[in-house]
Amino acid sequence: MALLTNQDKVMLHDEMNCSPTSLQSCQQKDITCATFRPWSEGCELAVGCAAGICLWQQSGRSKVDHKIRHMMGSHHMRILEDEGHTYVTSLQWNEDGTILISAALGSSHIILWEPDCRQKIRLIPSPDALSGFSLLRYSPNFQVLFCVSCETGASFCQLNRSKWKSEQILNQSRIQTAVWTTCSSYLLFVRQGSTRVYSCTNNAEATVFLCPKPVWSIELVVDLRDVTICSGQQRHCGEPQTFAMDPLGLYMAVIFKEQPFVLLCLLVMTRTFPLRLLPLNFIDCDVEDQQYPTCAGFGISTKADPQTRCLVIAWNAGHVQRRVITANCLQQAKVIHNIM
Repeated sequence: MALLTNQDKVMLHDEMNCSPTSLQSCQQKDITCATFRPWSEGCELAVGCAAGICLWQQSGRSKVDHKIRHMMGSHHMRILEDEGHTYVTSLQWNEDGTILISAALGSSHIILWEPDCRQKIRLIPSPDALSGFSLLRYSPNFQVLFCVSCETGASFCQLNRSKWKSEQILNQSRIQTAVWTTCSSYLLFVRQGSTRVYSCTNNAEATVFLCPKPVWSIELVVDLRDVTICSGQQRHCGEPQTFAMDPLGLYMAVIFKEQPFVLLCLLVMTRTFPLRLLPLNFIDCDVEDQQYPTCAGFGISTKADPQTRCLVIAWNAGHVQRRVITANCLQQAKVIHNIM
C-alpha cells in the first residue's frame, strides 16, 4: 500500500513489515497521485508530481539511472518528463504494465509512456481541447479510457498502439470524480457541486446493430445529499469527494467534502433493473479525536485468507483504519447486512 503525505513523501506499507519504507527525493515535489506497476517482479511505483513522473524501482532487480540519498529502503528513481507536461494529476497503467498513461495540468494532451524502451506518444483526446486533464480512469477490461478535462467535459477514448478514437460527452459538465464497476459495464461519476451520482453505460446492442460507434446513455443512480442506511440512521452527506470500488464489485465507498465519515454502499446489478446503490454503513474514525478521511481504497490481504478483502481509510491526522470485508457475492452481502 502506498500513502502520499503532504510532505511529498510516499510511505510504502508491506503486510510483512511493520515499519513503512519512505520514498523521498528533492525532485519529487507537489505529489498528487501514484500507481503500482502490474506484473512487475519487484515494487515499481509511478508517482505524479510537479516535475512529471517519478518512477521508483527496487534496486538489484532492474537497471536504474541513479541512486537517491536521504531515503529509507533499497529503491532507485528516475524522472519521466516532457516539456509542458508538469503537475501530473492522474496515472494509469495498461493491462500488462508496459504502457503508463498520464494527464497533467500543464498540457492539453495525455502521454503514453513506454518506460522500458524510453519512448512516449502524445495524444489529444479532443481536437479542441485547450486545458489540461484532471482525471484518467481505465475500464477494468482496458477497452476504454475515461478522460476528464480540467475546465469542462469528458471523453471516452478507445486506444491501442495503432489507432486512437475519442468521443466527447458531458460537454457542459465538470466532473468531480468517477469510478468503473469491475465488470466494466458502468462508469459512476458525480459532477462538481452536485450530490447526485450518475451512471454512464454503453448500449452494446445499439453498437452492433444500429451504428458502428458506442452509444453511451446516462442515468441518475442516487442522490447522496441526505442518506438513510439500512439500520434507519440518517445523516446529511452533501457533495461526494471521491469513490473507491471493491475488487469484486460488491461495495463502493464514498468520501464526502468536509464530512468526518465514509459511506459504505452495496452495488446491486441485475439484468432486469438498472444499477442501484444501497447505503449500508457510516464508518467513523475508530480513534477518539475527530478526523476527516482523505483517501480510501479496497485491497486483498495476502497475509491472511486470499478471499479476505479490506477497506483501508487514511484520515487527515495520519491514522490508517482497516475494515474487513467478508462477503464474496451479492447473496452473502444481503445476509450479512439483513437486506431482503
